[in-house]
Amino acid sequence: MNAALNTDAVADAKLIALARAEMYSGLSRLLASPEQATAKAWLDHVAIVERLLIADEALSMEGSRIAELFALSQAANLEHSAEDIAALVGASYGALFEVGDRGPPLAIREELTPGANAAAKEEVARFYEHFGYRLGDDYAWRPDHLSVLMEFMHFLSWHESQSADAALIAGLRAAQRDFCQRHLAWWVGDLADNVATRSDAHPLLQASLRATKDFIAVELQSLGD
Repeated sequence: MNAALNTDAVADAKLIALARAEMYSGLSRLLASPEQATAKAWLDHVAIVERLLIADEALSMEGSRIAELFALSQAANLEHSAEDIAALVGASYGALFEVGDRGPPLAIREELTPGANAAAKEEVARFYEHFGYRLGDDYAWRPDHLSVLMEFMHFLSWHESQSADAALIAGLRAAQRDFCQRHLAWWVGDLADNVATRSDAHPLLQASLRATKDFIAVELQSLGD
């Protein structure tokens, strides 16, 4: 009986880790720069958000914003073509995060965030190197971009879901907790709140960041358990 219960608990933990990995991956794709290949995410946003909804249901997160993002995605899909949605979100993204005579109005890179650790970019690069996470050429010069930080958390949680080694799982969860606390939780909530006040922010972009803010807050708490 105890062995069966333990086997069920391990299986449940793997499914939860896999759902967490799916959340990180989907949100990472939606928050990528429009100039990158992953910007095609908004051409396929319906499928991505549907997968996020399935992962969210598996995690049963109280107060999650994924349902809100799903509703907005569905409504937008009825009114506009995928190409038009991608263009509108991309223009909003560029105006918020990638233009301006004195730099972008808002920072979607940790290093550029007010109050950031001056060594943030170097520190995340060391995390990546330690765990064998390799960046593509497009992002090699900005490893602290929010999309990349989220993708790295996907990388760690996916490996957690695939492992049967208790010590390795514990180490991966400790790394996730440390990385989330040091490089996500302290600034992403403020970013989401700031984007929410901007009239030039597309509603889908606002909803994506609200969902990211809430997910990270839940993650930080659950990884501390």
